[in-house]
Amino acid sequence: MRYSFFFKTFLLGSGFLGSWALGDGYYMKMRKQGRWILQGEGTLWDSSWALRHIRAVEANSPSAWIWAVYKALREEEAFQSLHFSYTGRGDGRIIARTQEPVARVSLPLRQYYISAEMKRLPFIKPLDLPIIEAPRWDSTAFEIILDFWRNNPIYYQATSRIYQDSDGIWHAYLEISPETFVLGRTEHLQTGFAQMPVYLRSLQPKIGSFTCKTVLLYIPDQIVCQ
Repeated sequence: MRYSFFFKTFLLGSGFLGSWALGDGYYMKMRKQGRWILQGEGTLWDSSWALRHIRAVEANSPSAWIWAVYKALREEEAFQSLHFSYTGRGDGRIIARTQEPVARVSLPLRQYYISAEMKRLPFIKPLDLPIIEAPRWDSTAFEIILDFWRNNPIYYQATSRIYQDSDGIWHAYLEISPETFVLGRTEHLQTGFAQMPVYLRSLQPKIGSFTCKTVLLYIPDQIVCQ
């Protein structure tokens, strides 16, 4: 996607600032004319969101402005890479690639996306991803959940929601099964996730999908149907 905007220099995503080809006066003139191009790709890309952050940046010189734009975008943690370049035709270009979220994390007062590497990403726009609801940010639990999904992509694709209730118990819902899966507390999650495939592959085909309303998975070597 492209958007018209302006700047004039050469900057790589690593943060290296190249030399300016033209003076500040020409820079300011071209900026007023709107001669800059914004391009982006990735699941989280939203040109309007990016433009709001860029247009909020104010600086008196080209170098100060471009560094400020770079910092403003980088601080949002949304981007995997940012490449700035001067086209030589009076146009500048920013090419951005977003991080790839794997789930939405819903906390009482804030929502994030989370990457497979456990990075918090801004909630830029609604995406059709599994939802993790929790009363607080729980790095240990999230890492276990992401590790389970990483090693079991079929269950990642099937997961619609995982949430932790007020008693600290984790529950999971799958699009392929009507049961509620009770995974226990954070310290029980690995056991719960290990026993989920056992139930779905070995027990559910024998007893049927609607026999159990709730399936307790957190007790070692036991699966309890309620």
